[in-house]
Amino acid sequence: MSKVATRNGISVSGHLLANAVNRKGLTQLEKLYHSVPFHISKPYWDGSVLLLQVASPTAGLFSGDQLFSKVTVEEGAALMFTNQGASRIHPRTEDGTLLEQEFKVCRNGWLEIFPELIIPHKGASLTQKTIVTVARGGRAYLAEMLTPGRTAFGETYAYEKLDLRFTLTHGNRPLVIERAKITAKTIPWMFARPPQWEHIYYGCAWAIAPELSEMQDRDFKELEDLSTHDRLVGSSRISPNAIAIKVISSSSIPLRDALQRVRIRMSTLLPFLSTNPRKL
Repeated sequence: MSKVATRNGISVSGHLLANAVNRKGLTQLEKLYHSVPFHISKPYWDGSVLLLQVASPTAGLFSGDQLFSKVTVEEGAALMFTNQGASRIHPRTEDGTLLEQEFKVCRNGWLEIFPELIIPHKGASLTQKTIVTVARGGRAYLAEMLTPGRTAFGETYAYEKLDLRFTLTHGNRPLVIERAKITAKTIPWMFARPPQWEHIYYGCAWAIAPELSEMQDRDFKELEDLSTHDRLVGSSRISPNAIAIKVISSSSIPLRDALQRVRIRMSTLLPFLSTNPRKL
C-alpha cells in the first residue's frame, strides 16, 4: 500500500514506513507503506534474515526533495536494509535536500543497514538526520559511505553543504550524538589527507550487541590491521556493548573492500552478518 507523494514543483516528499515482525520463526513485513521516490523490492528471506532493498526510479535526490523513513524491527525479527545503487545528491536550485530516517530495534531484534555510496554533486545541499534506538538485548550494525563528489568529472568537495546528524541510543542511554556540517570552510581541516592521496573517501560502521562485550584488544587490532597504503582503519569501544569503526581511503575501491572485510571479521561475533547483501 502506498501513500501519495506530495509534490512541490519538481521536488517530491516521500515516505517509507516498515515494521519487521517474527511470525513462527520467520521475519515478515507488516504495515509497509511507501511513496515516490521510494521503491521497494520484493523481500527475500535467506533462512535467517529478511533482505529489503530500497531502490529509486529517479536519477537521485533533487533540490527540495524530502524523504522520511521509519523502520522498526520487533522482538525476534531480523532485517537487512540496503539500497540498489549510489545515492546521488543533485545541485540545489532552491531548497536543499532533506533525508530523515529513524530506526528502532526491539529486544532480540536484529537490524543491518548496508547502503551504497553517497555521491554529492557540485552545488548539492543535503541535510541528513538519522536516529537509531536499540533496546537492551537488541542488535544492530549500521554502515555508511561518503564520497568527495563526482571525482571522475573533476568535482571534489564542490557541493554547497552536507549536514549529517546521527544519534544512537542503546537501552535508553544516549551513546552517540554526532554532527558533521561540511562546507567549503570546514573541508580543509575535516578532510586533511595524506600527501600521496588525491581524494578522501569516508566510511563508518556502528555495531551494538551483547556479544561485543567479549571483544578484546587483539580484536580491535585485527580491525585496524586492515589499514593499507590506500586506506586507514580505526576502531574504538563506545560502551560495553557497542563499538565504532571509521575508515578513510584514497578511492571507493579500498573503502568498499575495507568495510566488507570489517563485516566479515565482525560476523564471527555477529552471525547475521553472514547474510549476502547483494542476494537481491
